[in-house]
Amino acid sequence: MLSRANYCEMVTQLDIARKLGLSRQLVTFALAGYPQVSPESRKLIQAKAIEMGYQPNPHARALREGKTGIVALWIPNQISSHYAHVTRVLTRLLKQNQMELIVSEVGASTSGRVLSHVPVDGIFIVDAPSQVSNYLRAHPRSNIPVISMGAHCYSKSDYVKIDLLKGAVDATQHLVKTGYRRIAHMTFVQAGAKDQERRAGYLKMMRRARLKPEFIHYPLSDRQRPVVRRLIQEYIGAHGCPQAIFCHSDDVAVGVYRGLCDMGLRIPSDVAVMGCDGIEDTEYLECPITTLIQPVQAMCATAWQFFKNRTLAPKRSAQHVTLNPHLVIRDSTRPSAGNKKVQS
Repeated sequence: MLSRANYCEMVTQLDIARKLGLSRQLVTFALAGYPQVSPESRKLIQAKAIEMGYQPNPHARALREGKTGIVALWIPNQISSHYAHVTRVLTRLLKQNQMELIVSEVGASTSGRVLSHVPVDGIFIVDAPSQVSNYLRAHPRSNIPVISMGAHCYSKSDYVKIDLLKGAVDATQHLVKTGYRRIAHMTFVQAGAKDQERRAGYLKMMRRARLKPEFIHYPLSDRQRPVVRRLIQEYIGAHGCPQAIFCHSDDVAVGVYRGLCDMGLRIPSDVAVMGCDGIEDTEYLECPITTLIQPVQAMCATAWQFFKNRTLAPKRSAQHVTLNPHLVIRDSTRPSAGNKKVQS
């Protein structure tokens, strides 16, 4: 007698098609997640596949279709809770479509070369436009879909961009309207460097409000929170305390928050703190941190749709979408009754 495991290995898409009285092609398209299948048919086919114990064979699919069932995700060469979030969301999305994700970090040393010897069906590249450009230049005849996404995108490829320039303007404007005047921007981005959306948005709003910009620069580190925790204390010791600090990322905001608490400073009574990204940690502090939330779910879902579109029609025109971040105002930037700095 066959075990259930052996039976599962024997169930094929053709078996499912015969059980339902449908074509093999329709079953294949439904299980692969192609958009031309109606929701009703897809639900029916997926339910029957589960009932029959169907399990896709990636090796057979690779031989039959010239596809691997594997997609690569390239993220910047830095430790970030935001990029971990992107990885989780894209992994879940691919799992739903019976595909696997390989994650690699990219930096200047990886320019133009493939980051894994495993063949892939597509590459998603986050906040690394130069790596998209270098890869496409090095592989001009490649038919692998390449999707650029995040705050920093390559304009000549398919991309899903998050407009953090506008987001940073909105975030700084909130601080200005709340009444803060000495507003510092904590960032690793230097003047004249690439990828300045947050810095540029902050500068634009500060100049519009006729306020003096103030930058607190920190080095990138795989221990970002403790680094900025110490640095903010040193900065305040040397320059005094700003009324508000707009941090480049939520990881930095959490580190700054801890550093301010170490000094006995109250948030927001003594100093307001704002982050950017929308990681979950910012919600669970004693004083929840205001943050500019990047729409990670929508970004990954749109990039996945672009990938499927490009797979079906490799010669189609470039696909471009720009998404807006969402400012969530929490206690860390709300003026308290005792905050005379804001009331003045």
